[in-house]
Amino acid sequence: MAKLFSRITALTAFVALLVVPGFAQTSTTGSIAGAVTDQTGAVVAGAEVVIKNNGTLAESTITTTDNGTFNVPSLATGVYTVTIKASGFKQMVVTDVKVDVAKASTVNAQLEIGAPTEIVTIVGSGELLQTQSANVASTITGRQITDLPYASRNALDVVLFLPGTATVGRPRQSSVNGLPKGALNITLDGVQVQDPLLKNSDGFFTYIQPKTDAIEEVTLSTATPGAESAGAGAVQIKFATRQGTSEYHGSAYIYHRNSWFNSNYWFNNRDLREDPVDKKAPRARVLLTQPGIRFGGPILIPKLLTNRERAFFFVNYEEYRLPESTARQRTIFHPSVLSGNFTYNPTPTTTVTRNLFALAAATDCAPTTPGLQPCPSTVDPTIGALLADIQASTSGTGGVATTSDPNLMQFSFINSGGQTRRFPTVNLTWNITNNHQLSNVWNYQQFNSTIDFLNNADPRFPGFPNFGSQASNRFSNSTALISKIGTSISNEARFALVGGTVVFFPQTSLAQFENQRGFNIGINAGGITSATAVTAPQRRNGPVQTFSDTLNWVKGNHTWSFGGNYTRTNLFSLFPNGGIVRGITLGIDQNSQGGDPANAIFNSTNFPGASTTQLGNARGIYATLIGRMTAVGGTAVADEQLNYTLNGNGIERAGQKA
Repeated sequence: MAKLFSRITALTAFVALLVVPGFAQTSTTGSIAGAVTDQTGAVVAGAEVVIKNNGTLAESTITTTDNGTFNVPSLATGVYTVTIKASGFKQMVVTDVKVDVAKASTVNAQLEIGAPTEIVTIVGSGELLQTQSANVASTITGRQITDLPYASRNALDVVLFLPGTATVGRPRQSSVNGLPKGALNITLDGVQVQDPLLKNSDGFFTYIQPKTDAIEEVTLSTATPGAESAGAGAVQIKFATRQGTSEYHGSAYIYHRNSWFNSNYWFNNRDLREDPVDKKAPRARVLLTQPGIRFGGPILIPKLLTNRERAFFFVNYEEYRLPESTARQRTIFHPSVLSGNFTYNPTPTTTVTRNLFALAAATDCAPTTPGLQPCPSTVDPTIGALLADIQASTSGTGGVATTSDPNLMQFSFINSGGQTRRFPTVNLTWNITNNHQLSNVWNYQQFNSTIDFLNNADPRFPGFPNFGSQASNRFSNSTALISKIGTSISNEARFALVGGTVVFFPQTSLAQFENQRGFNIGINAGGITSATAVTAPQRRNGPVQTFSDTLNWVKGNHTWSFGGNYTRTNLFSLFPNGGIVRGITLGIDQNSQGGDPANAIFNSTNFPGASTTQLGNARGIYATLIGRMTAVGGTAVADEQLNYTLNGNGIERAGQKA
């Protein structure tokens, strides 16, 4: 069996070297190297060096070269014990040697003359010295990850504590060394987990979130990360998932943030009505709960797997529950406007009110027809009902305040929603033989929300039907075979897949526009907030498939690395251009040639002392009240068969191989 796996590994490496010309593969392993000398400084050739993983108890054995050096590449992250034996010397044991992703640990040993049965133990002398590469990197591991003070459970936020990272605003806006977002490459167990559609503009964002209790370590490389990584970006952020060990370990946890003892937002106290019971203004509720459990250890199956050093598992499950609320401010008409009244200030000390309906009734809207043909002077029934619904929505706990414009008011209220996210992670490791290890890391992440506050898709007014949520089911899977061929060659072959569909505003339907009679009416022409939050459902999917292979060959004083990477990125997006309903633009056409006759209402005689801006406001309010249309918009969209449909679905497909 060992010979079979050796042949498979050699064939895999050979094919990778011949077929794949690129050099952007990403290794998830580290190495231990060093030199063995005697007390006089002379090199000790042929010494036996045993590298043992303290967690899985897996061992690698190598002998020092003619100049007394050794190098063991392709080691999984973890803590190791290095044992060095040579004839005529005491045995040396170096404990607690830490191996990090894409970094080299150095163990230099000076043997003492004596019997091999005597043991000299050195605790924790392994140093992360970059003597083998020019890589500039920082690593956070273990308790550092779980104990660092940050509010989220997204392990990407740990990078904010590393040198070179700058954050302006929220963590997602961070950059490293001032470089553009496209220079960042974020991987989880060798899988690039950034959204391929957003990588250049929103690079400090991961499609798959690394969770705090599932992560063993994170390494940030900011300069010369090496040929195995540099092709993917100047800055490498590499996460490694925890592995199971030969002993069972686990924990259960719950994190809870409650705003009960927090003071209310000052503007809520100012703008919102007091509750009649507790005499306090409503608050934007934040009640974040994050329960989880993790457990790992050996896989033991009676009569099949009885050795604790053969197979291991690690499982982490976490939830994110957030009933959330957000304070919103909308602009509405002053109640007097609904009767046609328009108020303006010709001077800072004078106020004039004119009834638009009365002025319209006295203006001839058909000058070519004999007699007075009055302009429309009543509220459009569809718009009147919509404006009445807006006014009725203010009767709850919200607050209404005046603005600098006497025709408009500010309505403040709180919209409520919620999110639920689930994050299971499974890592399975199988030591097939002493020289071959197969591992598989699987992540499935489910995001659900009742209202998408991030994209401002919440209802424009309390109880209004038009709104949208966001949901996605995301996954990643990384399968790796790490093999040692003899004592000088190691190979890491990896296949990975990242994918999942993100759905925006799936609730959006014609039923959400019934209060606008099946249209998206532009009542904002009068200066007020539109009733429409979203106009169409959207979705996108960008699966990424990757195969990479890295071969390390230790020859004398040198370590040679070869490898390649094949990546296929696909993109699918569905976006209904123009929305599922047609948009209505309201206004008064002011074109002197064939313009709207109603424009004659708005002159200096009817509005003495009014400025150009005030006359424009009067036009917008009048057009909104009577439903005066300047355009009905729609988009003819070609489908994938080049058949055009009004307000149809715009579909994009793309693919790239690299």
